[in-house]
Amino acid sequence: MVIKHFFKPLLPGFHSHLTIPVAFLKYIEGTNGHHSAKLRSDASKITWEVKIEDGRRLTNGWKEFALAHDLRIGDILIFRQEKDMAFHVTLLGPSGCEIQYESCSEEENNIGELCSVSV
Repeated sequence: MVIKHFFKPLLPGFHSHLTIPVAFLKYIEGTNGHHSAKLRSDASKITWEVKIEDGRRLTNGWKEFALAHDLRIGDILIFRQEKDMAFHVTLLGPSGCEIQYESCSEEENNIGELCSVSV
């Protein structure tokens, strides 16, 4: 499989869902058969399972991913396809630079959630 990417700037209303670009669907095998996607980032040890509706809308679980990563309007996300419906998400701030998350000790962070963010 050839690794493909797509990016999404976050616009108002992004917390409710995020839509995979139509042009990217050709890289996803059997798009209509998928009911979830897996998202991961360097900012968390958690792999987020997100429901897919209408073959391309990330819905249930997306809001939790966005809130955990403190995403904001103007941020840009780069989705790198790792497997058919598994993506590594790189998080960029409005400046176009990667968002830097401060590290947390395991005692303070017992499930791998994010601490504070510096943009």
